[in-house]
Amino acid sequence: MRRVCCFCERWESGGIESFLCNVLTRMDMTDLEVDIVASSIGESVFTDALQQHGVQFLELSGDQRNVAENHQRFRELVRERQYDVLHLNAFQGLSLAYLKIAEQEGVPVRIAHSHNTALRKSATRPVKQLIHVWARNRYTKYATALWACSKNAAKFLFTKRELQKRGYTFIPNGIDVERFRFDPVIRDQVRAELGLSDKFVIGHIGRLCYQKNQTFLLNVLAEAVKRDPSAVLLLVGDGEDKSALIKKAASMGISDKVIFYGTTNHPEHLLWAMDVFAFPSLFEGFGIVAIEALAAGLPVVCSENVPEETRVTGCRILPLDAAAWAKQTLSAEGLNPDGPEVVRQAGFDARTVALRIFAEYETGYREGYRWTG
Repeated sequence: MRRVCCFCERWESGGIESFLCNVLTRMDMTDLEVDIVASSIGESVFTDALQQHGVQFLELSGDQRNVAENHQRFRELVRERQYDVLHLNAFQGLSLAYLKIAEQEGVPVRIAHSHNTALRKSATRPVKQLIHVWARNRYTKYATALWACSKNAAKFLFTKRELQKRGYTFIPNGIDVERFRFDPVIRDQVRAELGLSDKFVIGHIGRLCYQKNQTFLLNVLAEAVKRDPSAVLLLVGDGEDKSALIKKAASMGISDKVIFYGTTNHPEHLLWAMDVFAFPSLFEGFGIVAIEALAAGLPVVCSENVPEETRVTGCRILPLDAAAWAKQTLSAEGLNPDGPEVVRQAGFDARTVALRIFAEYETGYREGYRWTG
């Protein structure tokens, strides 16, 4: 029985959580025991599916700011559980410290997996950037394998020296392509329930935060309604920017044109209700929701900040100009019922990705990878 620790700083309903759910629920757990370990664990739309598949959740201190306590609890946990593999899913450099702890405690396979390309905007961002750079310079070397969801994500988390020395492995963010296959019946039902039957729906799914840039979408909507009064904006997700977005929509006089839906266990249903998917992120490690939208058959408009690995499936890329986005979204082509085939051919089928990751777990365990310093 191989024992795997999938670590992430916090467990909620974001992109890393979606990725882990997509791949782990497609793995054969007969000879595999997987723990998801996080500094803090909150409510997530992905937890139930993983627990039903046999994945165990273990929380450290409950607060990712308690770095020293989290490190100590992680050390104790590694000693107790005797992991064969650490799959570290990280969005900033300080998380790489867990690689050193794992090496010291004898974990033979230590995978550092980058899912991000920049730090979020905050008053303490300059200090966090310094810590990020210091940590990646200190801890990257303790990984036995470097993985990333894009080239930019690899450059962000790993040192130039280590990348030149051994490169990185591109791991695409796979999805359940068949889950997102367009269903016209559910589309009509959801649009009717939300009062959108006669509307042109510009949609977005993502955490309501600075990175995802939903405030820009309000500007796009304001431009769009000048051209088409039936245009509305459907925002699916929750986050720290919700109150500010509601206030801005009110100040712009478009509150009646914006739906704040909240989180959902069925993003595919909301995608089917949309006419176009807008993805104006200021930075992205990958942007898996854009792939889900394409699988659902939607035309997708992305910012230039979305990685090129995501764009290969046919997203329309535009600079962040509200008028241009309004024009492009309103003139987007219709729904494509062959979306799953497009996404599968581009290599983003979760089953394929899961088999690849499972093989890496198996190979590393069998060969007993160890860092040589």
